[in-house]
Amino acid sequence: MRNLTIATVAAAAMILAPATASAQGAKFLKSFKDWSAYAYDGPDKKICFAVSKPKDIEPKNVDRSDIYFYISTWPKESVRAEISVKAGYKYKKGSKTTASIGSNVFEMFTDDDKAFVQSPDTERNLVAAMRKGSKMTIKGRNNDGTETVDVYSLSGITAALKYVTQNCK
Repeated sequence: MRNLTIATVAAAAMILAPATASAQGAKFLKSFKDWSAYAYDGPDKKICFAVSKPKDIEPKNVDRSDIYFYISTWPKESVRAEISVKAGYKYKKGSKTTASIGSNVFEMFTDDDKAFVQSPDTERNLVAAMRKGSKMTIKGRNNDGTETVDVYSLSGITAALKYVTQNCK
């Protein structure tokens, strides 16, 4: 079931976040402008991911933990370019969030403090738009109903994804 795979990917990605990567066993591979590539070689699986933090967040007065956008690859499970967002807060239950690049808007479903793309086709389209764009905006709503807006630079995403694909086999 795709949702179980997404939840598993997200859980691992959150554990392997760059801020704690060395402590959790993820290995920093390389930086590509505003994106970085990491890999984790576990006893049962290898996980590689491109990750970035937002360049700007609004509102600034909302209490949040670390915020990341992940694109993960799990070669053993044949999972490539799976998207997850760690919002740094719990999303309002049942809420949707969006990723916008230019005039393209992609809806994501939420689970606790994470957001995911529902279908593989939408995921592929989002990654394609990321490769062509210069910035991406993620809008979500926390438990209090406050809308947040996170702006990510897409500078380096193409190189980071290429590197992850080539080095995660």
